[in-house]
Amino acid sequence: MEPKRSRSIPERFRRIFRYIYLRLVRVGGDPSHIGLGFALGVFLGIFPTFGVGTPLALLIASLLRWNRISAVLGSLVMNPFTTPFFWTLSGSLGAAIFRVDAKMVLQTVGDGERLKSLSEAAVIYLTGNTLIALAGAVVSYFVSMKLITAYRENRQELWKRTHPPTEPDL
Repeated sequence: MEPKRSRSIPERFRRIFRYIYLRLVRVGGDPSHIGLGFALGVFLGIFPTFGVGTPLALLIASLLRWNRISAVLGSLVMNPFTTPFFWTLSGSLGAAIFRVDAKMVLQTVGDGERLKSLSEAAVIYLTGNTLIALAGAVVSYFVSMKLITAYRENRQELWKRTHPPTEPDL
């Protein structure tokens, strides 16, 4: 048995996003419910849910009768590769809104300094994070709707080209 080939980080990203794309566009159901489920998953994936984002997305999608598979797929947007990006972006946006130094906010949260400064930093971080999560959810809804619609239209066109209508026997 030959040893497993190590993949580069860009190749890993490409494979992860290709998997999510293929699972999303191939899932059955109403495109709007698929898009809503995906947007919910993205929101809960970005928002700090402390490990319960995926089960929470599954529960909420079930209650709202949105697509559960797309909700779980959307929650995968937050993973070990994207976490530092979203944490930094959330802290920086929150710092810009509250007009404080972003490096100080990120360092305070990272170091776990005094409770008062940590709670202030948490409010700043959560403000930025909520806005990032909302923006990500809205964008992911429209992008997923576009991808699903385009994929289904292409499949329908391919079916028409490969399966021409037959003449009825007389």
